[in-house]
Amino acid sequence: MNRPLIAITGATGFIGGRLARALVDAGYDVRALTRRAPSRDVPSEVAWVQGTLNNDEALNALVKDAAFVVHCAGAIKARNRDEFLEVNAGGTRRLAAVAAAQSKPPRFIHLSSIAARAPTLSSYAASKRASEQALRGFDILRPVILRPPAVYGPGDMETLRIFQMAVKGFVVAPAQRTARLSLVHVEDVTRAVLAALKLAEPPARPVEFDDGRIGGYTWPEIVTAAGEALRTTPRLIRLPAPLVYGVGLAGSVHAAMTGRPNVLCWDKVAELLFPDWVAAGEPLFGYNPLWNIEKGFKDTVTWYASRGLLKSNG
Repeated sequence: MNRPLIAITGATGFIGGRLARALVDAGYDVRALTRRAPSRDVPSEVAWVQGTLNNDEALNALVKDAAFVVHCAGAIKARNRDEFLEVNAGGTRRLAAVAAAQSKPPRFIHLSSIAARAPTLSSYAASKRASEQALRGFDILRPVILRPPAVYGPGDMETLRIFQMAVKGFVVAPAQRTARLSLVHVEDVTRAVLAALKLAEPPARPVEFDDGRIGGYTWPEIVTAAGEALRTTPRLIRLPAPLVYGVGLAGSVHAAMTGRPNVLCWDKVAELLFPDWVAAGEPLFGYNPLWNIEKGFKDTVTWYASRGLLKSNG
């Protein structure tokens, strides 16, 4: 019996690699786009197509005969706004156009970001909103747009910074005492995608989802959870907005000097200072998160320690 074929982008990345494994485990055939040699962590059952989102020939080979397209690829850092828009919005538009041109168009699952709810805050946020808008006119794909909040878990090199600070006894965060944000473990992101694949009809709006924590987390709660996972008691140091902008400026200067973009830059500061990144709206039907912050942080710390990236007292 033929198994449904899923075409996936971003499978060599943090989220996409986990998703490729979850899809194989769930009984799907998986074909993935790659620019470089695939990670050893990705299942051998995945069929690879060499190419990029700029190459229509590669995209055609990727989506041919696929029942679903899951678009995970995207930029979280770039040298400027145009580069963000080209990768995140332009790549989505090209992939959707190729998928829509198939004799039997696949269902399109787009992994966007909760940042898309506030596109004026940063170039990244604007590009993620534009990536969602790029799917307008492709109703034949019955697109499902998912907006995860901050994603963490084994393999994530961005959240590692929080734990590295916590090991030293402190965590630096923006000063707003009312700020709250949702989190989600990478394994629960895969559960959200699997739930989206089973939807009879696409939601009318982008769907925000998280780990099930109503109201999200404050920074003191995040720091406490990080300390518990590391068996230490880090102190939260709150940076006032002017200092956060100073750190962002330093990141932008460094990027300009080296030619390598940083996630933490001047353009990102307004996004970091935004007080409400709590997932809201209608829930995703069939999605049941399994990883709370305590379990998820312990799992993440164990992975970091196993790779020699972090020392834990556990």
